[in-house]
Amino acid sequence: MNEQNAPQTPPPPPPSGQRPPAASQTSTGLDPKLAGLLCYILGIITGLIFFLIEKSNDVVRFHAAQSIVFSGAVIVLWIVLMIVGLVLTSISWTLGNLFGLLSLVLWLGLFVVWVVLLIKGYSGEKWKLPVLGDMAERIASGQRTA
Repeated sequence: MNEQNAPQTPPPPPPSGQRPPAASQTSTGLDPKLAGLLCYILGIITGLIFFLIEKSNDVVRFHAAQSIVFSGAVIVLWIVLMIVGLVLTSISWTLGNLFGLLSLVLWLGLFVVWVVLLIKGYSGEKWKLPVLGDMAERIASGQRTA
């Protein structure tokens, strides 16, 4: 029997009482890279789901917390921009339109950041956003934010 046709044997299980490395294990049973990506798919919703059910993988918990913080910041920004847009439009139609164009550029930038977060989550890399990433890290580790 040549080596190509030899049956493939799975790697031996870890010795009794030991777990595989935390990076390759999640509470959900999903691949950690897939779980990291899924944290960002529906923002706060999937972030909360993974934050609440993931207990063993720190990287997935971080991505879940960062998804919650990022999505929350985007929602607050959306509310502020809506109010400012309404005020500027009531003052001047031209001001409202200019603000609308600036808002569009901002939303496109946020979309790019979201895509980067999806990619970084799938790469398994713990990539932190400025300011929001630090908040997410404290949340994921269980520290109080002051």
